[in-house]
Amino acid sequence: MEIPEVWMAAQASVQAQLDQEVLAEAADLAQAQWSDMTLAARFSEAQGGWVDLAVSSVRVVGVLTHVSASGEFILLSGHTLIRVSCIDLARGLPRGLAPVTEALARTRIGFREGSWLREQWGKQVRIRTQGATLPGPGEAPELLGRVAAVGRDFIELDNGGGLEQRLVIALGSVISLRVVV
Repeated sequence: MEIPEVWMAAQASVQAQLDQEVLAEAADLAQAQWSDMTLAARFSEAQGGWVDLAVSSVRVVGVLTHVSASGEFILLSGHTLIRVSCIDLARGLPRGLAPVTEALARTRIGFREGSWLREQWGKQVRIRTQGATLPGPGEAPELLGRVAAVGRDFIELDNGGGLEQRLVIALGSVISLRVVV
């Protein structure tokens, strides 16, 4: 017994409609996954790779070594700490979509910026901040000194001017901190 052509055409039409619905649903799911993705999770996926960043209009290139557990900072090549919220643009982040919970779990067990900052005690650093007096036209504010103390929400720099001249910098204003090696 042969199936009439009308039935074959109807079946093909229904199959095509189902295929379109499946594709639309897959697109909706992918879009929903992207809407849950954070920049910290994208950086977590890029660990170990080269990234090219615009940080408050200054280009910074390096190997992304860590994402802080808070997701607020990344560490490049072991010497440059950068506040994620100060990153204007990023290149070199993988396009693959990792499950957000997996990426966040990796971030939660990441390095602690406070611990890393305390490891820099006594080292010469360059700190770029928001709102400090600009050294020149178009330049980001940058402070140079030795780490003299690290508190919960501040870092103290010894810039060679004695105790009364030390700079106490709110961590909330730090754009980036680079250890001078």
